[in-house]
Amino acid sequence: MQRKNLDLFICPQCSGKLQPDSAGSRWLDCQTCPLSYPIRSGVPVLVLKETRVRPVETSDEFERLVSEALQAPFSGWDFSWLQGRRVETGDPRGEIDYEERARACVASASAVLDLGTGEGGVLSRLAPFPSVAVATEAYPPNVTEAARRLTPLGVQVIWTDPACSDSRGPQPHNQWPRRRLPFADATFDLVLASSTSFCPREVSRVLKSGGTLLTSQGRTERRSPDLVDALQGTPPEWTQPGQGWDIDATLDEAGFVTVEKIEREGATTYRDIGAVVYFLKAAPWAILDFEVNRYRQRLYQLHLRMKVEGGFTTVGGHCLIEAHKP
Repeated sequence: MQRKNLDLFICPQCSGKLQPDSAGSRWLDCQTCPLSYPIRSGVPVLVLKETRVRPVETSDEFERLVSEALQAPFSGWDFSWLQGRRVETGDPRGEIDYEERARACVASASAVLDLGTGEGGVLSRLAPFPSVAVATEAYPPNVTEAARRLTPLGVQVIWTDPACSDSRGPQPHNQWPRRRLPFADATFDLVLASSTSFCPREVSRVLKSGGTLLTSQGRTERRSPDLVDALQGTPPEWTQPGQGWDIDATLDEAGFVTVEKIEREGATTYRDIGAVVYFLKAAPWAILDFEVNRYRQRLYQLHLRMKVEGGFTTVGGHCLIEAHKP
């Protein structure tokens, strides 16, 4: 390759400068992160999946914590392994009790739909259910667990396309049909959606007149330093300013009348680097290209910081919205 062009290139991962490795011809080393990019027949291959990871500084404690996190089991949406390692601090104004509100709604409903039920744990605690009770889930491992948990309670679990959670919904002339909820018009009088996005127009379509939507949502846009910042990671597009889901606007556009909206903030403290790795392994959408070896150098720096500061704390927000279809 032509060395005069070196100043033109940056690392796609972290924007660091690239320099030839010690051999001087086969690899370009990032000066900020431990990634090296191959040079093949004079062509720099600046593709993340083609990189190699150079050895980085480490310690026995760091390696043990990371190894524990990688080997720890995870199924459904069960984060019990993090107990004591990830600590939640609630809003001083009090917690939002989604389950209590949802249980009261279910008790008076004749047909209920739970969108994105996960492994079914939250919904199962709302029993007993009316004769028509349906739950959707798109993540295959969760579908199996949800069916095992909910079928004995009289809930029909449906495996749906992930596109059903797109807030834009299907478009005219049958564009993006995978975003359509697979239910007939005016089927349910209660739709629940806990920590999952959805298309309000589609929810309105499947709700009966006078029906209720109850949803609990986390904040989408990042307003305070979080793991993405600490690890200089690649965030999901929908967390960027102006790219988030404006749920209030889309509910209004769909004709919903908001009965109540409650907002709260809370802090999450990760006590050790193992807790960070476990969470990012379980929630791959948090940092899009997270992989331990690729992020090892930055993980180790965060590990050292956490040892000094006693952990790493992020601040997030969530809200509960009850809305009715006229």
